[in-house]
Amino acid sequence: MQVLTKAEAIEWLSWSDKFPDGNHDYAHCDGKDLFFTHPEANCIDLEYPPKLERLPFFARLLAAIGYEDKDFEGALLWFREWGVWNSHDEAMGYRIVEMMHRAAGQPASFEVGPGHLFRGDEFQDAVAMLLQPMVFGFDAYYLPKWSYGTGQFFLFVSHDSFVSIVTRTSEFYERAFSVLKELNLSPKPGNELRLRRFCRTPMQTG
Repeated sequence: MQVLTKAEAIEWLSWSDKFPDGNHDYAHCDGKDLFFTHPEANCIDLEYPPKLERLPFFARLLAAIGYEDKDFEGALLWFREWGVWNSHDEAMGYRIVEMMHRAAGQPASFEVGPGHLFRGDEFQDAVAMLLQPMVFGFDAYYLPKWSYGTGQFFLFVSHDSFVSIVTRTSEFYERAFSVLKELNLSPKPGNELRLRRFCRTPMQTG
């Protein structure tokens, strides 16, 4: 794992914006949010499972939704916002993340190192970090890479206890929605607010 500053995380997430004509096959970053510009982009909203012991399964499933673990080639997880709730409760999450930084030989504070770049052999590490915003109520983005089909989805974890799976194509949306429904996770189509935020036309971004 490589710990990144906010500026480094945004730089990594913004690489696709360097194409002169844009690129609809990858997620874009405007410095605050990730979004797709593909005309079929859509969202699936999920609330957390009611039983706490299901949360690790939930995080692991979403981290590789539509793929197999063996095809994981890395991911960027960026803590976008924190401090929304009780600071004493959130402080436990800060300490856990900082201990993960130290274990990786990069003792950056939570605030200095909100970005986390994972290698292809660090899928379990990425899932462990993805659990932190779910448990402690941070906003976070998770953008994975795969050995094929990279660019099909990213996750937005909200401090309001839900996750949005943002999909690039209709085919992937239907496939992910079907898997989630079969597992009784009660997926819902993304609401209008999320669609405007994460699924933008080129005109909206210009």
